[in-house]
Amino acid sequence: MLKHLITVALLVAVPVVEAQVRVVESTPQSVRSGVNRQQESIEQKTESYDQIQSLKNEVSELRSLLEEQGHEISKLKQMQLDNYVDLDRRVSILTTGGTSKATESHQDTTPAAAAATSPAVDASAMDSNIADSGLSEADEYKAAYDLLRQRQIDASMAAFKGYLKKYPNGEFAGNSCYWLGEIFLLKNQLPQSREWFSKLIDGFPASNKVPDAKFKLGKVYHLMGDKVRAKALLNEAAAGSGDSARLAKQYLNENF
Repeated sequence: MLKHLITVALLVAVPVVEAQVRVVESTPQSVRSGVNRQQESIEQKTESYDQIQSLKNEVSELRSLLEEQGHEISKLKQMQLDNYVDLDRRVSILTTGGTSKATESHQDTTPAAAAATSPAVDASAMDSNIADSGLSEADEYKAAYDLLRQRQIDASMAAFKGYLKKYPNGEFAGNSCYWLGEIFLLKNQLPQSREWFSKLIDGFPASNKVPDAKFKLGKVYHLMGDKVRAKALLNEAAAGSGDSARLAKQYLNENF
């Protein structure tokens, strides 16, 4: 009887001990699993942080680059405006008789000034020379523009007309119309100036000189006494962007 009881007790105790062993053995595994998950989470967070910092650095570099490019573009625009204003001023002085006192006291001895005082150019002869020049379309336009920059006003006018005669719908036809309008405006020949600015606006609506032409044509109409048309064109120019819009707004404020 005693042996039977001992046997039963042993049979009951063995599963309990095995269960305890299993519990004890499983505990380190659970701890290791938890530690691994925590380590993986930390590594993921570290990687995300590094990625965010890298993106911040890239954004900062791009912002600096954009600011630098914006500064360069601003400088180029200012240079372009300065060149245009200087050309407009110099041509205006030559064609409105403003060279008397100021120019006499500071005599210009450059080749350009000498060319400006040369005898008047025969326009028909100039047309003939352009027709026989053998230059490309772009070179003929550049030659006409260079004459304007060199203050050879009559020669430039003939050259632009010669270009338009050969290339009425050429790549630089709109620009040529614009400069002819400018030349006649500076000569105070308002009907001819109106004609060329109108040709540009009506015939070459996609030209990048249209905003400038609208401002100048508005100015021409104002000088001719037609304030209604002048104000309409000046308002159109002022509604745009760039130098022509700024000048149109200034002209409106000063004259209307």
